[in-house]
Amino acid sequence: MTTIRAAFYARVSSEQQATAHTIESQTAALNERAQSDGTPVPPERQFADDGYSGATLIRPALDRLRDLATVGAIDRIYVHSPDRLARNYAYQVLLLDEWRRRGVELVFLNRPLGKSPEDDLLLQVQGIVAEYERAKIMERSRRGKKHAAQAGSLNVMSNAPFGYRYVSVREGGGQARFEPVAEQVRIVQQIFSWIGRDRCTLAEVCRRLQKTGEVTATGKRVWSRQAVWHILQNPAYQGRAAYGKTRMMPRGKKARPRAARGRAAEPRRSNAPTAADPKDWVLVPVPALVDVALFRAAQKQLEENRSRARLGRRRPGYLLQGLTCCARCGYAYYGKTTHQRGAGRKMKDFCYYRCSGSDGYRFGGERICSNSQVQGKFLDSAVWHEVCDLLTHPERLEHDHQRGGKVGASLEHIETLKAQRLKLQDALERLIDCFTEDLIEKDQFTSRMARTRSRINELDKKIKDDAGDFDQLDHLRLAASRLRDLAAAVGPQLANSDWHRRRDIIRTLVQRIEIGPEVIKIVFRVTQDARGSGPESIAVTLSRV
Repeated sequence: MTTIRAAFYARVSSEQQATAHTIESQTAALNERAQSDGTPVPPERQFADDGYSGATLIRPALDRLRDLATVGAIDRIYVHSPDRLARNYAYQVLLLDEWRRRGVELVFLNRPLGKSPEDDLLLQVQGIVAEYERAKIMERSRRGKKHAAQAGSLNVMSNAPFGYRYVSVREGGGQARFEPVAEQVRIVQQIFSWIGRDRCTLAEVCRRLQKTGEVTATGKRVWSRQAVWHILQNPAYQGRAAYGKTRMMPRGKKARPRAARGRAAEPRRSNAPTAADPKDWVLVPVPALVDVALFRAAQKQLEENRSRARLGRRRPGYLLQGLTCCARCGYAYYGKTTHQRGAGRKMKDFCYYRCSGSDGYRFGGERICSNSQVQGKFLDSAVWHEVCDLLTHPERLEHDHQRGGKVGASLEHIETLKAQRLKLQDALERLIDCFTEDLIEKDQFTSRMARTRSRINELDKKIKDDAGDFDQLDHLRLAASRLRDLAAAVGPQLANSDWHRRRDIIRTLVQRIEIGPEVIKIVFRVTQDARGSGPESIAVTLSRV
C-alpha cells in the first residue's frame, strides 16, 4: 500500500494579519482536512508565509515547498484557496503546471480541483477575478488619495516630518494637520542656517548638533548625515508638504545583500519604494518653518558640496559590502580604509572590516561590542577562495553533510519504520481489547501499555528525524545541480575574474558572513532557508588570523 507524502501551504498578505496570528485558522483547517483524508502532514512539511504578498513568487516557505516537489519528495499539496497560492493569475497557472508535470496532486479546501474543462475554466475565472480585485482596489486608493491631496487635504499623510506633530483626522475634528513643535522647530531652523548661511558640510552640522546635545526624532543624541540630508530636502519646511514623493516599483532581479539586523532575509513585498519625479509631486500647504530664500540657499550649498566631494580621491569599494555582520552583537560590519605607514615607513592604504557596534559615537559615546576588526585583504581572499571551491566542486555539499554524521535516510527505511509503528499500534489496540475482556490483569496491562507507547514514541522520533534528513539531502542534491549550472555559465575564467565580476558572483552565492571573535562563518544561499540556523543552511567556518 503506497503512502501519500502530503504537505500544505498557508499565507497571509499583511504584517497585521501575521501579528494577529490569523494564519493559524488556515493551518488548522488544512490539518483537519489532511487528517480526514488519512494523510496527516508532519511539521517539517507544513509551509507558511506570514505577511508575504501574493503578488510575488519570492517567498521563503513557497520556495522550500517547490524545491521538495521538484525532487519528488511530495505527492499531495493542500492549499486553502487559489488566492492563497498567488494573487497573480499567471503565477497560479505556473505553479499548477509545474506541480502537475511532477505528478503532485493539488487540493484546494474551498473547492475541488476537477478534471473537466468546466472546472479548469472556473479556476481560471476565480484567479482572474482575484487579480482584478486587487488591481482595482489599489487604483481606487491611489486616485482617491491623489484627489484629496490636490484639494489641499493632509488626511492622505500618515505622519509628519521632524519639526511637526501630526494631528490625525480624529484629533483634528475630521481634518488632519501639521502642528509645529517649538523645540524641534529651533533645531530645523538652526540646520538650515548652518548650511545656507554658514556654508557648512553635513558632517560639520552633525558635529555641531551632537556638541550642543540636540535630540533626534527617535530620542538619540547621535545625528547621521542621512538624517540631516532628509531634513534639508523636505519642501514641507518652506510651507509645502509633498505627497507622492515615492512610488512602489518592482524590485530588481539582483541578489539581495544580507538583511538588516532584526529583519527578514527575504523582502515580504514584491515592490519597493522608488523616488518619483518632483514634477509629479502634489504640494499641500502647511505651516512654514523657514523662509523660501533660506531654503533655496541651502539647496544651492548642498549642490556645491556635492560637486566638491566628487573632486576628491575616490577609493575602490569593498568586495563584501552588505554581507558581513557581527556574530556577537548582530550589527553590520562595514569597510574602512586608513592611510598610515606600512613596511619601509611608506604611507599606504590599509583596508579593514569593522563592527558598527564597536563605534561608540553611534550609541551615545559608549561602544556595545568588543569584537575586533578584520583585515580586508584576508577576508576578501578567504571568501573568494571558498566561493571558487564551491563552484568547482559542488559535490562537496553532500560529502560534507555525510561526513558530519548526517547520512541521508532512504525512503524504504522510512517506510519500514512506519510499518513497524503500524504493527505496534495494532498491538496496542489488541492489548486494550484484552484488558476490557478481562483476559489480562491490570498490573500486566499497565506495564505492557507503557512499554508499547514508549516504543511508538521512539519510532515517531526516528521517522521525523529520518524524514527531515531525507528532505535535506534532496535539497543538497538540488543545490549541487544549480551550482553546476552556474559554474558552466561563468566558464573556465573564474579565477581571473575582475573585481566587479567577483562581487556579482559572491552576492549570488553568499547569504551572509558572520564574523566572530575567533571564527568566521560563511553562509551560502544555495538553499532557501534564510535563517541560517535550520538544517537547510550551508556554512563554512574559517579561523581568524
